[in-house]
Amino acid sequence: MSLVVSNSDLAVGDNRVSFGLVDREYMPVRPETVAVRAVYYEPGAATGQVRHRTQAEFLPWPPDGRRGVYIAGVSFDQAGTATGDSLGIWELHATFDYAQPPSGSAEPLTIGSVVSVAEEHSAPFVGDAAPLSDTPTLATAGDLRTISSSPEPDPALYRLSVAQAVRAGKPAVISFATPAFCVTATCGPQISDLSELARKYDGQANFVHVEVYRDPHLINPADPARELVPSVDEWGLVSEPWTFVIGSDGRITDRFEQYVPPQVLEAALLAAINR
Repeated sequence: MSLVVSNSDLAVGDNRVSFGLVDREYMPVRPETVAVRAVYYEPGAATGQVRHRTQAEFLPWPPDGRRGVYIAGVSFDQAGTATGDSLGIWELHATFDYAQPPSGSAEPLTIGSVVSVAEEHSAPFVGDAAPLSDTPTLATAGDLRTISSSPEPDPALYRLSVAQAVRAGKPAVISFATPAFCVTATCGPQISDLSELARKYDGQANFVHVEVYRDPHLINPADPARELVPSVDEWGLVSEPWTFVIGSDGRITDRFEQYVPPQVLEAALLAAINR
């Protein structure tokens, strides 16, 4: 059994940790309940200290919900990267009932994975000012195929640049995703969800999709060489998709690495609208 943590940006403080559980054939395992512990190992220590306990919730991924990840709110009280000034090590432990052969009877099983916890997040965090990225729009690009890998780009998501949306004085939802080249195949559904919210909350908030690759219409799917757009670096992103909710004051109110279901994203948006 393995615990596979999929976050790229964990830091001191509260984190939305996502992980999968897989067996030795790398097939997903989905127990009903999973208890999570954040365990810190001092440099050179043989045993760790449990610093946080919580429960994880399974989040199904589209299109049919057979795939997905576990989500847990985990708080880390210090950095631990096993390098530099942060020589300590963090592990995430998951405990759940699992029927192991040959007995077939379910017994508690605990597995763990080392995670790197930085002093600060690389991507903007809640309360941070949203970077004012001058991303392309339909007006500046002329052809949506040059700025979006969506099979049928929604013009409403490219009406404003990130900078324009953030400065508009109303909440905004910014999603960095690449529907045609997404590693998890969740970028397309994420942008479809964004379009639905844009129609539902038209006039109350702004919605922007940022394609993570430059000139997506010229990309050969078989060629791994792809150039990131400047805003990906400006926002400190090393994975996709990422979705940010921004308040009318231009500050981040919520952020989600990987796919976030529409009901969760809508709740975060309503909180920003009603602030």
